[in-house]
Amino acid sequence: MIVLGHHVTITAGTGIVHTAPAFGEDDMVVARKEGLGLLQWVEPSGKFAPGTGFLAGRFCKDADPDIVADLAKRGLLFKRETVVHDYPYCWRADDDPLIQYARPAWFIRTTARIEEALQNNDGVTWLPEHIKEGRFGDFLRNNVDWALSRERFWGTPLNIWECQECEHRVAPASSAEIERLNPSAFQTEVDRHLQLHRPWIDRVELPCSECGGTMKRVPEVIDGWFDSGCMPFAQWGFPHVNSNAFRDSFPADFISEAVDQTRGWFYSLLMISTLLFDDDTCREFGLEPVGFPRPYRNCIVLGLVSDMEGRKESKSKGNYTSPNLVLRGRTQLNVLPDPALQPGQVGLKSNQVRSLDLADHERITLSTTEEPGEDALSCELVSADVLPKDTMHIHPEDLAALGLPEEGGTLWFRIPIDPPGADAFRWLFASANPPWSNTRLSMRAVRDAQREFLIRLRNVFQFFAIYANIAEEQGNFDPISGTAPAPGERSELDRWILHRLNETVDGVTHSMDAYLLYDAARSILAFVDDLSNWYVRRSRSRFWGEGKELADALWTLYEVLQTLTRLIAPFVPFTAEALHQELLRQRDAPASVHLDAWPAVDRARLDDVLGRDMALVRELASLGLAARASARVKVRQPLSLATVVLADPSGESVVRAHADVLKDELNVKRIEVAADATAFVAYLVKPDFRRLGPRLGKDVKRVAAALSAMDGGVVKRALDAGRLEIDLGDRLVSVDADDVVVRVEQKGEFEAASSPMAVVALSTKIDGDLRAEGLLRELVSRVQALRRDLDLGYTQRIALEMDGDPEVLDALERFGGYLQQETLATELRLGAERTGGAGWTKREWEVDGHSVRAALLPR
Repeated sequence: MIVLGHHVTITAGTGIVHTAPAFGEDDMVVARKEGLGLLQWVEPSGKFAPGTGFLAGRFCKDADPDIVADLAKRGLLFKRETVVHDYPYCWRADDDPLIQYARPAWFIRTTARIEEALQNNDGVTWLPEHIKEGRFGDFLRNNVDWALSRERFWGTPLNIWECQECEHRVAPASSAEIERLNPSAFQTEVDRHLQLHRPWIDRVELPCSECGGTMKRVPEVIDGWFDSGCMPFAQWGFPHVNSNAFRDSFPADFISEAVDQTRGWFYSLLMISTLLFDDDTCREFGLEPVGFPRPYRNCIVLGLVSDMEGRKESKSKGNYTSPNLVLRGRTQLNVLPDPALQPGQVGLKSNQVRSLDLADHERITLSTTEEPGEDALSCELVSADVLPKDTMHIHPEDLAALGLPEEGGTLWFRIPIDPPGADAFRWLFASANPPWSNTRLSMRAVRDAQREFLIRLRNVFQFFAIYANIAEEQGNFDPISGTAPAPGERSELDRWILHRLNETVDGVTHSMDAYLLYDAARSILAFVDDLSNWYVRRSRSRFWGEGKELADALWTLYEVLQTLTRLIAPFVPFTAEALHQELLRQRDAPASVHLDAWPAVDRARLDDVLGRDMALVRELASLGLAARASARVKVRQPLSLATVVLADPSGESVVRAHADVLKDELNVKRIEVAADATAFVAYLVKPDFRRLGPRLGKDVKRVAAALSAMDGGVVKRALDAGRLEIDLGDRLVSVDADDVVVRVEQKGEFEAASSPMAVVALSTKIDGDLRAEGLLRELVSRVQALRRDLDLGYTQRIALEMDGDPEVLDALERFGGYLQQETLATELRLGAERTGGAGWTKREWEVDGHSVRAALLPR
């Protein structure tokens, strides 16, 4: 008999397959539609049932070769081949194949209420949005009745009693109803809550109201996902108790779980609340009708945590990053002997070695106790063929040296770095990518996130603390009883960082209100970068000074850190608390940052014009530094000229107003503004064939020819403005910046970098004066390094004596004042015989091919 099946196509194989309704969902659908029978020759154990001849008692998958051989023996085999395809295996045992198997079960008829479930889902805000109509919406639209029962021992007992005589069934509403039907149902010596679970509930019998027979509970338990879906009310004990607490929390503002819960917890929550909390039921239990959505208004779908190769992290496979290493810097591992290793080596899986991100000279420590003692062993980390999870290999000699038996044991594994800690762990997940994207986790990724944000923020705070303490000691700063200067009276740089602070507070607040955690984290990260790499760096000399400039800078940075501490509290709670205690420990402030209020936006401090102007200045500085890097000219080497070409000429006044800032940032003598970049660079434009090819077909070659014939500068300006129309004669083709590849070629002595906003071209010609000044700046760097080596105070003055070849002395004579200013040298003597007396520290350096001798004396 041949019937139609929706799952069979003519594009693979013969278009005809056998059907086994007892072992496949699609087969069962066809069997029910066509009225076919159900033949189940395999028992629940997976073995063939008695009566199946030579197959009886054999596991079904083991019998495959013998079935093929039997068909061949009887002349019934048409063709034998191997087809490679995905096949399910037990998630706990990789070598155990699974089979689908039809079993009788109890169902909830969810298909009868699917329209309501779809309306409920329509009210939920999903992040990412496509889940609503995509993965989750498709699941609802193709919904089948919920298989409620499970054939296990543990689980919530299915609350159905069935008569052994007439098969009458009853579902008691409560334990009280069970006791009403059978006063001796429960045992007094067993806890009243435990009696509702197995094995005690299985012993409870009820009288049948239909025939007077005995009713026993059906053997099944309830699907654990049903329990999960009851969480919103079951956690409160509603409707029996805590009605007010449930009312206040229903529906929840948001829930969050991984994408694999789309057909798990997300579904069970929504479906059960759809079924239970209709308007009439709400009124029955004293609730105002809640409508849709319920039981959650927002759902944040998380991606999975994966290893460095993008594979899902799994403890069973051992490809996970140990939280103990991240939080404590040590973990306990099994150890096995491995003669293939050298003494002093410890072997881990290759991806684990890479994920730890240790330098070549860094060695891990093995010990038998958590705190390493005299028996601790310092080892080189290498890749090895390690199979068991949570295991490492070492040489048998090292095993014996550590006092372990020759078959192995357990050891403490300690990394040679400070553990990044909980905040670095949290920050990675907040800032690496949107929550619904998979996160590649490794110690390297955690440390990179730590360096990018936490260490940078800590450096800013330490910078502030150093100069604030000095100013307090000198009576120039009093954050407890002093009065901050009015923001409008402070410098442009102060007003800009206060604008950026309030702009960031506004953006982060809106992102958090919209459950866009990643957007909020990136806003904070961008602000800390602005604070560290622009405000603090540009203000550094102000903190060395005194008077109004010093006071304005200290108060501004103090106010910024106060607000920033509250802003980062949800992301890095321990760091925020530490900063709060340092900044506010002597002020009338909440005992903890987590008891403080979320920062409010001070709109009086927002200045969009200043924000745009400074963004342009920073963009130009970034382009100029990129041009330097391309030309391989060090930042310390002064250059004569930087020329700026703006896409929007209205920005020229901003460039001229901030010319001194740009000169300082780019270390150039002069800033000029030009109208045309073609004097410095040439633009070569060609189509992006991979992008335009599918859209234009053969015409992409005509577009390429047209672009090559056009002036590159004209093309670039048109693309920067939006789009470029190309006339092919018989048609117009519109392209944008994403459709083409623009290559910049330098002209003459200029090195340039460009963006849609501007082109910055640097003259790379270095004359004798510039070279001398560059040499002097290198000397400043050496003296500053010597100050650090001597651990001199930030305001400690010094005396300097320096000598060297004629070019060194010439640079010192011409620019010595700059060296004294930067190094806090009260006197500078050149070429003289150094005293060599007590207290002087001598150094000799090789600087850009010049021999330099120096002596320093603290004053």
